[in-house]
Amino acid sequence: MKSVRKYFLVALFTMLVGLYGQSTVSAASVEPIDSPKYGATYGELSARWWQWLLSIPAATNPNLGGDCTQGQYDDVWFLAGAFGGTGITRSCTIPTGKPIFFPVVNSVSFKPTSAETLLLLRSLAAGFIDSVISHGCTVDGEPVMSYRVRSPSFSFIAPPGALVKASGTNPMVSDGYWVLLDPLPLGTHTVHFNTATSGGFTLDMTYTLTVQ
Repeated sequence: MKSVRKYFLVALFTMLVGLYGQSTVSAASVEPIDSPKYGATYGELSARWWQWLLSIPAATNPNLGGDCTQGQYDDVWFLAGAFGGTGITRSCTIPTGKPIFFPVVNSVSFKPTSAETLLLLRSLAAGFIDSVISHGCTVDGEPVMSYRVRSPSFSFIAPPGALVKASGTNPMVSDGYWVLLDPLPLGTHTVHFNTATSGGFTLDMTYTLTVQ
């Protein structure tokens, strides 16, 4: 009887350790849209994301498959998307303790000449996102929430060989669905997101993230 009881306790302990390990390794926490925990709102971070992306030349731009570590100067780590396509896979090594911000789908408009045309640009950016018929994101196989946000007006300085040929003084605006992840635990994680629009745009992308 003692040996049976001992076996049962060992088995129970092993099961609990296994469950605890699974919950701590795979859990992903998304910051709510109304919580500027990392010093900026979702909208402000979306403007910073575009400034980050557009400051990197096309030849090495992360949106085209370039090194994900380029230009990562903020407290929040930015992940690039892609200009459409399916079966896209990328890898990225991220320092521990970094929250991660990225779009599931987004759009940007620029070159207004007055406050009236700025409103038009907001409408144009929103029009693309309004056409989204499906979108989703998972982290380690678990669905996570994305939030639709509109950025404040922003500008950027175009580098040589820029992704977008636009004056650094021209305001820009963006619209889209975004995810802000709290720092992930050490180890390897899989982030997958996808979207489709009524106009035929599709994106299906998977990141393998190594947190170290």
